Amino acid sequence: MKRNRITFLIAELILIAIAGIFINRIFREDNPQKRVAVILPDSGNTRWEGLVNGLKQSAQVNNIHLIICNTDEIVSADDEKELIDEQLENDVDAFIICPAPGTDTKDMLASLQAEKETFVLITEDAYMADDTESIGFVTIKPDNYQIGYTLGRQIIKNDTDNQAGKKVGVIVGRAETEASVSRVKGLTDALAGYNCELVWTYNQNSGKDTCKAVDSLEAVDYIAAMDTEALDTLGENAENGYYKGAEIYGVGTSMKSVALLGYNKIKCLVVPDGYSIGYESVNEIAKELGRPLYTLKSHEEAIRVIYKDDLFSEETERFLYSYE
Repeated sequence: MKRNRITFLIAELILIAIAGIFINRIFREDNPQKRVAVILPDSGNTRWEGLVNGLKQSAQVNNIHLIICNTDEIVSADDEKELIDEQLENDVDAFIICPAPGTDTKDMLASLQAEKETFVLITEDAYMADDTESIGFVTIKPDNYQIGYTLGRQIIKNDTDNQAGKKVGVIVGRAETEASVSRVKGLTDALAGYNCELVWTYNQNSGKDTCKAVDSLEAVDYIAAMDTEALDTLGENAENGYYKGAEIYGVGTSMKSVALLGYNKIKCLVVPDGYSIGYESVNEIAKELGRPLYTLKSHEEAIRVIYKDDLFSEETERFLYSYE
């Protein structure tokens, strides 16, 4: 008798669980997925691998319909505004945006904000010529100043012969972006007071021949490549971590960057956590769209320094798993 009662209770619990699953599905069907458009420059580029994985996995968890816009390089605020307007016509509910270069972008985004459109900026803030100015956009990004500073400290740490007059060349991405400006400032501050001279800065844009450009510039002891595409190109043409006699230190967000480090083509890699940037950006948007009183919040995601010897540590493997 007691056994029958226990069996009956177990069966009831199973039925309740099944009913709960069906009720949840019914409600999810009654509440259509929110549509979120993602605008990245050159969206198919391998530098977005980890970030896109984070976007997609968070969208799945949060029941968000993600639209990753198919884009070429975005060179101005007008280019980005055109993409935003197209998606507004498609009735998207929110945006995740990597801001276009130039001073006009902040005004365009401020106008979007005034219209009460929901958006977060990823990887960097909008560019402001006056770095004391603050508009207050919500950003999910790494500390770009700290990225440059960390790269500079790694160069100093590994300069074992400590000879005076070492020369450094810097490659950054698009001109007039918060990421490029902040990273160069961080590097410059890290090298201040040390026997290093920053002799040139080169802005890498898609389609340009990085190796040819570097060959035309003054010879240096170190190259700090803070653009993934430039880093990967130099690394492919390097030997034992050197390019034309210059040691390569870089910021990389692609699996190719990691592979080049493993093949001794790059000396040191600083990696922003692109997966977390993607995941948290969707998470913030989902909270804003799902909770009437929620206010979007900025997040600063981690960066990691990796050398070849670190690649097979459990911690690094777990971190890099998100890029696959």
